[in-house]
Amino acid sequence: MKLEGQFAIVTGASRGIGAEIARHLAAEGATVALVGRRSEALEETARSLDGNRGRIFTADLRDAPEIAGLSRSVHASFGRVDILVNAAGVWRDEHEKFHGPNLADTPEGQIDEVVDVGLRASMLLSRLVLPGMIENRRGKILQIACGFAGPHEAKGWLHYYVTNKAIEAFTAGLAAEVRSHEIQVNCIAPWFVASEAVVRMFPSEAKTALATGDVAKLAGFLVSRDADHISGQTIELRSKLDQT
Repeated sequence: MKLEGQFAIVTGASRGIGAEIARHLAAEGATVALVGRRSEALEETARSLDGNRGRIFTADLRDAPEIAGLSRSVHASFGRVDILVNAAGVWRDEHEKFHGPNLADTPEGQIDEVVDVGLRASMLLSRLVLPGMIENRRGKILQIACGFAGPHEAKGWLHYYVTNKAIEAFTAGLAAEVRSHEIQVNCIAPWFVASEAVVRMFPSEAKTALATGDVAKLAGFLVSRDADHISGQTIELRSKLDQT
């Protein structure tokens, strides 16, 4: 197992891509801090992990003090963090997708939530785990973004488009900053992934979308020692139909 003895944090681990990445890392031997807002959903993910390798940490990633408390709790439990996967992102609520209005008609609170969870939380949590990684001269930080065919796809959810492009820029900039400390930072930007929410809200597109396992397999590679030579990259994943 390539990640035996490693300690990882995965945000957005309640469901979808985050949960699948957590399962893959655990199957490779990592002990995983499962981060999300709802303990019930995290418990379901924990039960699906191999070898009782999941630990549940509830936190609201919109709240900086909760992010700081999360970091303290994980470090107290694990002793160190070898891998951070920032998989949490917001593009919907429980009832509807955040798509449709132009910017002038987009609610301010919705803009805050999309940016805070997708970008700001990733920066704050990365900032908190980096001192230990720098001291140990090793570490992997992986962002999960969303791929877009171009700016024309921003119409109707400009806040989400800009957040994901900023995640890519953050990846490249942080990778350059920590390269001398032998820490690798990368990003996976899949187009459409058939998570539970996508199947429910985009049923037509979900029929040809990637599986969550496709993203998890690449994530497992990028946080392993096999990818020590890769950093600062955003890797887009597309289904076969997207590539034609």
